[in-house]
Amino acid sequence: SCFLEGYELFIDHKYRRACPYFYEFMQRYSPDVADYEWAEFFLGISLQKLGYSHASSDILAGLVRRKPNQKIVLYSLEVFENMSRTQGFDKDLIIDQTICGSLYGFVEGGLSDFIHYHQGVYDWEHGFISWGDEHFSQIGKGTYYHYKYLYKKALMCLYEDRIHECMAVLDEILGGSCEDEALLDEVLKTQARLLYELGEYERADMLYQELQQNILEQSRNLMERAWAHYRMGNPEKAMGLLYAFEAPGFRNHFTPEYYILKSFIYKDVCHYESALNVVSEFTARYGESLEGIYHRLDAGENRDLLVLILNKKDIHFTWELLNLLEEERFRITEFRDRKDQDSDLSLYLDRIYDLEIAKVAGTLRHQVQAEYERYANQLLQYEEEANLMAYEVGLDMYQRVQQYHYSEDQEAKNEEEKGIVVYPFQGEFWNDELADYRVILPNKCKDMEEWDIFFR
Repeated sequence: SCFLEGYELFIDHKYRRACPYFYEFMQRYSPDVADYEWAEFFLGISLQKLGYSHASSDILAGLVRRKPNQKIVLYSLEVFENMSRTQGFDKDLIIDQTICGSLYGFVEGGLSDFIHYHQGVYDWEHGFISWGDEHFSQIGKGTYYHYKYLYKKALMCLYEDRIHECMAVLDEILGGSCEDEALLDEVLKTQARLLYELGEYERADMLYQELQQNILEQSRNLMERAWAHYRMGNPEKAMGLLYAFEAPGFRNHFTPEYYILKSFIYKDVCHYESALNVVSEFTARYGESLEGIYHRLDAGENRDLLVLILNKKDIHFTWELLNLLEEERFRITEFRDRKDQDSDLSLYLDRIYDLEIAKVAGTLRHQVQAEYERYANQLLQYEEEANLMAYEVGLDMYQRVQQYHYSEDQEAKNEEEKGIVVYPFQGEFWNDELADYRVILPNKCKDMEEWDIFFR
């Protein structure tokens, strides 16, 4: 039969050749026929082996919801758990509909933790707090999903403004045996931001330095470190961190406050011309985006801002999923223009991918539009702050000249760096040095400038 021919090919790892036989069997017979569920299962696994992750998920999710066989369900759940940790996937299909749509009392161990974690999160998000707590209580202590749950608990405390309780939970995670670097980085970043808000800038900076994340993915963290050093009275270190943003790797990150903080630092040490130049740099960097906002262009038409929006974490996830789906759909050509069996299967796969691509594209449009409105409001606010900064710099220039010409006691102060080896910047950025730059900023607030003559 079709099923046996397909199964023999499957056992020999000839998955592409096996797929049409399993699909033909499914077309010929109804779901109540013996081996139908196995044909469906082996088709799903064969497609997974061939790299059609969504088509495989679509088939296996339907099987899991029907629970025809515990072995099929357990294997499929393992596929979903691995997929959820390693690649883009349809969260609504796999998590919301499949994992959270049924009870799986027969599942044990790590898979049970996976299920209870996502069911607990789903209950919390929908207001069923006690049900969520029940699911979380069944997760094994010290496991990956136990620490994921603790981090969700910390965020819940933060949302409810229970700051000290949040900090205690974060400390519990950091003091435990969690080995997942991505999760530990999220914990460190959250704790560092809380410490910054509490005014503990030095401790916040120390936590930022413990992050294992690639430095080019840390634009937000470097900016926050720069603010922390500025608050601590370390303008040279703050400026060094800002200098890293001139590296090409940060070009597509949304960091308008870079210009605001940089101008603050220049203004504080009376580098007025440099401060005004920074305001001009802001206009040059975001002027085109602002023009698009003024003319009420859609997100898709405001190209510069769209590139920045697509780098946001949740939007980037959706964007990558859409690219993955389109790539997988393109590869369906290996089933086309062969024999009739393959053509039927290719049409089936086309339908699956067309529906999913339309769905994910719609989600992406919604996400981009919502973020575009947020970015537009932020950019307009930063533009107003940049204009205000230009005004304040001009005012400071006038006031400083008055103090310089009319105050009786003027003292010159020379500052020297002793015992420090300084390597001048040579026009090259090295990723492992981006967080270590330091810019020497002599205080010019008591020096005469050429422009002073105009205020006499």
